[in-house]
Amino acid sequence: MSIIAVFLFFLYCWGIGFTATYYLKKPEHSWEKHLLNLGVGLGIIPILLITLNFLHISLDWKIIFALSVAFPFYILATKIKKKEFSFPKLQLKKSDLVIFAVVLIAAFSFYIYAKGAFSYPYLEDEDPWGHSVGMKFVSMEKYAYDPPLKTPNENIDPVLSYIDPYPPAYDALLGILHQTSPDLPWTMKFFNALIISLGFIFFYLFANELMGSRNKALLATAILAMIPAYLSHFIWAHSLIITIFFPLMYALHKSMEDKRWLYLVV
Repeated sequence: MSIIAVFLFFLYCWGIGFTATYYLKKPEHSWEKHLLNLGVGLGIIPILLITLNFLHISLDWKIIFALSVAFPFYILATKIKKKEFSFPKLQLKKSDLVIFAVVLIAAFSFYIYAKGAFSYPYLEDEDPWGHSVGMKFVSMEKYAYDPPLKTPNENIDPVLSYIDPYPPAYDALLGILHQTSPDLPWTMKFFNALIISLGFIFFYLFANELMGSRNKALLATAILAMIPAYLSHFIWAHSLIITIFFPLMYALHKSMEDKRWLYLVV
C-alpha cells in the first residue's frame, strides 16, 4: 500500500477544489465544506490534466502537487500574516452524526469493492488491461496522446489507439497516481474502489442541497449504496464518470442562487 499516493490523491482533490470554490458560497457545515472541496477537485482534475496535455505540459505529479497547494498556501500565509488564522474548535453537533453515517456508508462500500478487487491478483476483462497500458504510458512518458506514427505505413498501437479520442482523463489520473505508487495492479484496484466509494459522499451533498434535508439525503444515500447494479469493482472509466456527476449536479443546482457556480459547470 502506498500511503504517499493516497495522501497525495486527497491533497490534489481538496487543494484544487478549495482553489476553485474559495470565493463561492459553500455549505456552512465545516465537514460538508471540505468534502465538497474533494468532490469539486476530483471533477476538475480530469479537465486540468487534459488541458495540460493539450498544452504539452508534462503530466508530472509534482506539477499537479504545486497547482493543488499554491493557492491554499497563499491563503494560509495571508491569514497568518494578518493574525486571522485559528484552529477550528471541535464541537460535536447533530449534523456531524449524519456526516459520520455517510462516511461510514462510503467506508463500508469501499471495503466491499476493494475486497472483491483484491480477492484475486488478476485484472479482469479487456477494459482494465487497456487502462493499465494507458496508465503505464502516462506514468512513464508524462504524456497522454497516442505516440505519433514514425512512418505513414506504420500500424497504430491497437491498445493505445483509443487514448486520444477517449479522452484519457481516467488513464491520466491513474498515471499521475502511479508515479508515486509503483505497484500498478494495486494502484488501479485501490483507487478505482476509492473513487466509487467517494461517490456516495458526493451524492449525499447533492441530495442534501436538492432536498434541503440531511436526514432525507442520508436515506437516499443508503438506498443508493444498497443498489447492486450501481457500480462494481470492475475497473473502467465509468467509475470516475459517475462519481464526478454528483459534484457537477451540485454545482448546477447551486448556480440557481449564485451564477458563479456555472464556471464549474461549463
